[in-house]
Amino acid sequence: MVIPLYRCSSPPLELKGNVGLWYDKFCDKWREDWTGLVDKGKNDWINAVVLKGEIGDENLLREIAERRNAHLSAMGGTALRFRTKGPFVTGLGRSHPVENGFSWHHSLGVPYLPGSSVKGMVRSWATKWNNLEDEADEIFGPENSTKVGSVIFLDAIPVQPVKLKMEIMTPHYGPYYTETTKYPEPPADWHSPVPIPFLAVDAEQEFLFGLIPRDEHTEKCQKAGEWLKEALQKIGAGAKTAVGYGRFDYFDLTSPGLEWLEEQASRHRMSIEDFAKDRFNPLASDWAAIEDPNLKASVYKEIKRIYQEIGYWTSAPTKERKKVIEKYYKAWEGGR
Repeated sequence: MVIPLYRCSSPPLELKGNVGLWYDKFCDKWREDWTGLVDKGKNDWINAVVLKGEIGDENLLREIAERRNAHLSAMGGTALRFRTKGPFVTGLGRSHPVENGFSWHHSLGVPYLPGSSVKGMVRSWATKWNNLEDEADEIFGPENSTKVGSVIFLDAIPVQPVKLKMEIMTPHYGPYYTETTKYPEPPADWHSPVPIPFLAVDAEQEFLFGLIPRDEHTEKCQKAGEWLKEALQKIGAGAKTAVGYGRFDYFDLTSPGLEWLEEQASRHRMSIEDFAKDRFNPLASDWAAIEDPNLKASVYKEIKRIYQEIGYWTSAPTKERKKVIEKYYKAWEGGR
C-alpha cells in the first residue's frame, strides 16, 4: 500500500524551526491515492499553522530589523514602518497542496513582500493612477530598457512575530472558469459556491520597508517613499487588493520621543534598542526628569513600544527590571 509522504513518520513531525519550509514541504493531509487532500485537509493544514500562534523568532527578527536600520542609515536610505489595517495576502498564486500558495522568507520563515513586488506596486501607483511616467522612469528605470532606476527597493519584512489567520473565498461560477470547451457554460446563479480556504496575515502586524538611493539621489528616494505611503494606503499590496486586502497604515517613526531616544543613544554610540536594554535604570531616571509633559508622554510611548517588542513589558527578565517597568506604568498610566 502507498503511504502519503510523512504520514509514516514516527513520532509525527512537529511544527518547529522554519515554519515556512514546514508549511510548504511537509503537508501530510494527502489521500492515499495522491489525488488530492482528504476531506477538510485544506482547512486542517492551514489551521495547523494558524493555531501555532505568532510566527517567527522574536530575537532573530529584532536583530534583522536592527541590521536593516543600520544598513539604511549607512547608505543614506529611508526606513518606513507600516501596520496592516486588515488581512494581507502574499504569494497567493504560488502552487501548494491547499490550492493557494503563500510567500515565506526563505531564511526567516515568516511572511514577507519581495522588493520587486514593492517596486511594481509603487510604479503602478505612480504611472497608472497618477500619470507620472517621466518622473517614474527616473526612479524605477525606463520600461524595456537596461537602464536602472535611482532607487533600490528592499524586501518588506516583519519586525516582530506575525499573527496569521485563515480566510475563505467562495467563487460562484466554478464551471464557467474551469470549462475548456469552445462554448463554456455561462456563469449563472444555479451553480453551487465552493468555499476555498487560504492563509493570510492578520491585521495590526508591523512590517519594515526600506528604500536606498542609487548614486546619492536622496530626493528621488524621498519621493518614492511618499508614493509608497500613498500606494499602501490607497491600492494595497499583495493579492486580492480589489476587495480590500493588503492595506497598510504608516507608522510614523519621527516622533519627538523617538528623536529624544536617538539623541540619548547616540551619546553612547548605541542603537535605541540596545540603549533601552543595556541602560535600563539610567534611562528610567532620565525619563523621570523630563519636565515637558508632551515630550514625556511621547518618550514613554516609545519606551513602552520597545519593551513590548522585546518582551520586557509583560515579562521582564529580572526582578530589578520588573520593578522599573512597574514604575513606568504607575508614574504614567497608573497616575492618569
